[in-house]
Amino acid sequence: MTKPILPATFHNIRPPNDNYTYFEDKQSHAFLPLATSFELVNAGWMADFAMLAYGNKPFIQEKLKVSGLTADGFVMEYLSHGTTQCFVAHNNKFVVVSMRGTEIDNFWGAFKDWRRNLELRPKPDDSGGLVHEGFMQDIAEVWNDTNGMPGLKSYLRPLLAGGTRTLWITGHSLGAALCTLAAERAVRDAGFDVRGVYTYGSPRVGDIQFKQNYEARGLNAKTYRVVYDIDVAQRLFPGAAYTHVGQFKFIDADGHLHTNVPNPTAEEGALPEPTGAQEWAVRLHRLLGRHSAPVANALGLTIPAPFADHAPIYYASYIWNNQ
Repeated sequence: MTKPILPATFHNIRPPNDNYTYFEDKQSHAFLPLATSFELVNAGWMADFAMLAYGNKPFIQEKLKVSGLTADGFVMEYLSHGTTQCFVAHNNKFVVVSMRGTEIDNFWGAFKDWRRNLELRPKPDDSGGLVHEGFMQDIAEVWNDTNGMPGLKSYLRPLLAGGTRTLWITGHSLGAALCTLAAERAVRDAGFDVRGVYTYGSPRVGDIQFKQNYEARGLNAKTYRVVYDIDVAQRLFPGAAYTHVGQFKFIDADGHLHTNVPNPTAEEGALPEPTGAQEWAVRLHRLLGRHSAPVANALGLTIPAPFADHAPIYYASYIWNNQ
C-alpha cells in the first residue's frame, strides 16, 4: 500500500479530503489497542481519524461505512458544542476521541475558530498551569454536559466502564491542541486511563508548569507529537509562555519518519542555513512548494511548503507510506 502524494493545491489538500482512502488495507495493518509505546500502525489509524474529524456527521458515517469499520462493529457519535466539534468511535476493544481542527468550508465556523485561536493570553487552568485562553474555552465547551446535551466526559464514562476498552485521543492543528487538553482532563478530572495521544501539527498549548503537571500525570510518555518538516503551525505560539508536550516524531522533506530526533533545530522544523547557490535553490523550492507539478508551480497555484506541510493529508499519507 502506497498512498499518492498529491500536488499542494487547495483542492487536493483541503480536509476532510473526499479523494482520500481512509483506513486503507486495514486488515494488513490492524490497530494495536493494548500498545504502550509509539506504534507506526497506530499512528496511521490516528492520522486518519484526525483528518476525518474535519467532516460533518454524515461524511464521517459514510467514510466509516466505506472503509468497513462500521461492518466491523464500530459505533460513532458526533459531539458539537459551541465552536468545538469532535467525534467518538469505538468497538469492543478501544475508543477513539478525534478533535476537529479549524474549519475551512464553513465561513462563520472558521471565523469563530480563528477568533479563539487568536485569544493568545495564557490563563490559569484547572490543570495547575497556564493554558492558551482560546483553547481552554474550546475544550470547556465540549468536555462537560451543556444544556442537556452530553459532554465528552459523560459520553465516555459508560464506554470505559469495566476497563474492557482502551482510550485513544487524537487531533490535527487546533484539534491537536484540544486533544492534549482533553487527555489532561480525562486523567485529572474523570480518572480515565488514557492509553495514547497522537497529535499532528500541534501548536503549543500551555506553559512549563502545564507540561510538568502533564508529565506528572503520566501523559507525556504516552503523547506522540508528529511534525511534518517545516509545518508552520508547530511554531505557534512562540515565547516563554508556551512549550510543547509529548514525544517528538519528525517526518522529513522526503517523507521519512524519524522517531528519535535529538536535534532541536530539526525539532522546530528550521531549515539549515544555505551555503551556496545550489543550497539556496533547494531552500527556495521547499518554501515555494515541493509537492507541485512544474506548470502549476510556475503559475503560482501551489501552496507554499510551510503551509502545505500543515495539511493533514500529508501527515496521513506519509505515515501510511512508512509502514
